[in-house]
Amino acid sequence: MNPYLLSVLLGIIEGVTEFLPVSSTAHLRIAEQVFGLDLSNGYWKMYAIVIQLGAILCLPIYFRARIAKFVSTFPKGDRGDRTLFTHPLTLVMVAFVVTALPAFLLTKLIGKHLENLSLMAWALIIGGIVMWIVDAVFSKRSRIGHMEEMSLAQAIWIGACQILSAVFPGTSRRHVARGGTGVFFFSLDANHGSSHPL
Repeated sequence: MNPYLLSVLLGIIEGVTEFLPVSSTAHLRIAEQVFGLDLSNGYWKMYAIVIQLGAILCLPIYFRARIAKFVSTFPKGDRGDRTLFTHPLTLVMVAFVVTALPAFLLTKLIGKHLENLSLMAWALIIGGIVMWIVDAVFSKRSRIGHMEEMSLAQAIWIGACQILSAVFPGTSRRHVARGGTGVFFFSLDANHGSSHPL
């Protein structure tokens, strides 16, 4: 296949799946397999990660109003009841560090999992079942409805949940964020804005 056409198709798959509660990495790797690419090839492993920079770089544009509000209200917050350690900007950074450090230490394991389509398929299936159960069982619970109400412990928990999506391709960031926090803390609306910054 023409490499430019291949890149366009993979870009469309990445763009569509990035903002759905599914794993964009798994769908890219599955598509690469369908197109006859070698999943063990270091170039295509790198490609599946680097192509996601487009979605990452669009986040400051998509969330620009929210980011501007967080920056302008730092450190006291929109309602004036936050501190340096409980402001949403700090909490996002804490959650990021909790996710990033273990993921960095497990780089080789993550690389091996990027070749394992069976693991990705099971992660997609199990993730879908877990989300269905969480939505069915916990959807009526009283939960926090705004990111400004998040605590430091809850930010750490979100970061810990996100480790699953780093280690097991096929596990969606939004799935683990919705599943992990939906059981304990957040409304889905508040959680919607907390998984993508990670």
